[in-house]
Formats: sequence, structure tokens, C-alpha cells
Amino acid sequence: MKTRGVPDFVLLILTALLVGFGVTMVLSASSIYAYTGIFTSHGCGICNGDELYFVKRQIIWAAVGFVGMLVAMNIPFSFYKRNVLLIIIVCFVALVLVLVAGIGKEANGARSWFKIGSANIQPAEFAKLGLILYLAAIIDKKGEKFREFKTGLIPPLVVTGIFFVLIAIQPDLGSAAILLGTAAVVMICGGARITQLFLLTFPVFTMFFLSYITLKPHALPRLISYTDPWSDPKNTGFQLIQSFFALAHGGISGVGFGQSVQKYLYLPEAHTDFIFSIIAEELGFIGTTVFLLVYLLFLLRGLQICLRSKDTFASLAGVGVITMIGLQALINIGGVTGTIPLTGVPLPFISYGGSSLLICLVSTGILLSVSREVNKQKMLEKGYQQTVAR
Repeated sequence: MKTRGVPDFVLLILTALLVGFGVTMVLSASSIYAYTGIFTSHGCGICNGDELYFVKRQIIWAAVGFVGMLVAMNIPFSFYKRNVLLIIIVCFVALVLVLVAGIGKEANGARSWFKIGSANIQPAEFAKLGLILYLAAIIDKKGEKFREFKTGLIPPLVVTGIFFVLIAIQPDLGSAAILLGTAAVVMICGGARITQLFLLTFPVFTMFFLSYITLKPHALPRLISYTDPWSDPKNTGFQLIQSFFALAHGGISGVGFGQSVQKYLYLPEAHTDFIFSIIAEELGFIGTTVFLLVYLLFLLRGLQICLRSKDTFASLAGVGVITMIGLQALINIGGVTGTIPLTGVPLPFISYGGSSLLICLVSTGILLSVSREVNKQKMLEKGYQQTVAR
């Protein structure tokens, strides 16, 4: 029986801290929505005045996610490499089916979910992880040939482009941007030339973007409203203005946990896309800084594990996971602070939402599986050195 190393307990503890903090903030941010029965499309069923409605569902998803993380952590990463074709096909089929009327659920103008019982499953979240594993596997398989334009770079670019389009036409530009950015980082780390990627992807992305805003003229004002939300304070700029109020109200030390004013139906999506604003309001600059430091430690620890791995597939898959989580956090925080346009992506580990939390935890499980192999290698090297010393 093959023995494996221990998982990275620092990463495990940081993950538990983030999820625990997320559940706590969902409790605070969602209680008014749940109690009043006024809630967004992310909620399912009827709250019936239960102020714990959303947090109870988030706890269930967290429990399922931790089970998924433990399972993924105990599966050798070679398993994902062997079955990557099946994984990518399942993701592709799911992305196609969600666009079909009667199968995919439409909410907030986007057909992005499968409704299974009382749960909403977002296939785009699974597709991001599936694409990371596919890219890591194909780069590992091709080796130096990946640098070749026709036989190396084109096939993964085509698959990435198909996934990007399928997600963008839902439309879910936030998830599409995260998928594209993550894929670019994995391919660059795998040896692709930045100039080739830019020359190939930029014109296609520009054409798609221009076509999108032409077919959906209402989308452009929403995308650029972050530059001056006060020009349309009751429509396109409303959410961002309310987010600014929350950020300003928090000040240095915050108003205290559970004491947010903006969550009293002033700030839409307070427990999902804008939960960072509630964190800033209740915990202030000090609390937000501590939270972001934990986030940063998580990302740096994950990156450290990737750099220590001697397996190309494991290293690239880990880089993809870290990039996906980090980029999503950056887009979410950038959006709610008015730094970049709002795209409607959740804050990883923190926002209410089952699919995002589940995929973040399973992805972390894959990263922990890589850490087990890294620690096993370290133990073998240490044992060899001790044997030589004797």
C-alpha cells in the first residue's frame, strides 16, 4: 500500500478560518433579507420570516464542501490527470444544457443555473475548475511541444475560447473573465509566449465585447457606471453608491458586528456580491485589513505548495486554483469599491452561494492533495539523506 504525506495544515487552517468567517458574515448580512422575505434570486424557497434561512443553507453547503475537500484531498492528483477528458466533456455538456430553455434557470437576466430540488447549481463554477485541470494535463502531456504554435498552443486556446463564449452568452461576463484570466496564467506558466496569447486573444475578445454591447445596449451603461455612479443614482449607479455608503460608514474600527445599516434593504445583494461592503461597514478598516491578510496568506501558502511540487501537472493545476480564487476575489472587491466595473461575481469562501463555496473547497482539496505529495517527497529525501549520513 502506497503511503502519502500529510496535508498542509497551515492551508487547511486558513481555509477553515475563511469559511467560518464567511458563514458568520452571511448570518449578519442576510438576516434582514430573510426576516422580511425580500430576497434576491440567489435565495430559494420562501423564508417565512426565518432570519436564519440563508445562513442555515450556507452551513449545509459548507459541510458538503468540506466533505468534497476531504475526498479531493485523499485522491492522488494523478487521478485527475487520467480522467481529465471525462471532466472537460461533462463541463462542456453542462454549459450547453444550461442555455436550453426549460433546463437552465434564468435569473437577473442570465440563464446560468440548474435548479435541482431546492438548490441552484452554477455550471460555470465547475467549468472553471475543469478547464484548469484540462490545461494542466495537456501542457504536461505536450511538454516542450506546447510552445509550438499550431500543435501546442492552438488546441487549448480553442477549448478555452469555447468555454469563454458559452459562459459569456448566458450572460455571465464576470465568470467568463475569471475563466479567461485563469487560463492565460496557467498557459503562460506552462511556457506559452505572452505576445502570442495577446495577439490571438485580444482581437477575439474585442470583437465579442463589441458584439455583446451592440446586441445588449443596456449593458454598456452598467459596465461604465463605476466611473460616475452619481450620474444615475437611482438606476445603474444605485448599488455602487450604497456600497460607498457602507464603506464610509465603517470608518477605522467599524460599527460593530451585526450593526450594519446598509443591510436593512438599502444595499442589494448584501449577503452575496456586496458582502465585502458589509464587512467593511461592521469591522472597519482594521477588521477588513486583518481579513485581507488572511486571504493573502491563503494565496501565498497555496502558491508556495505549487512551487515546491516537482510534478508539472500538479504545479500548474495548483497555480490555476490559486489564480482562480485570487482573481475572483480581486474582481469582487474591485467592483464593490468602484475600482473596476461591477460584474456580479461572489467573494470566494465568503459570499452566500453553494456552487462557489463548493468549488472553492474542492479546489482547495486538490491543492491539499498536491501538498501531500510534496510532503511525501520531502520525507523521502530526508530519509535518503539520513541513510547516506549513516
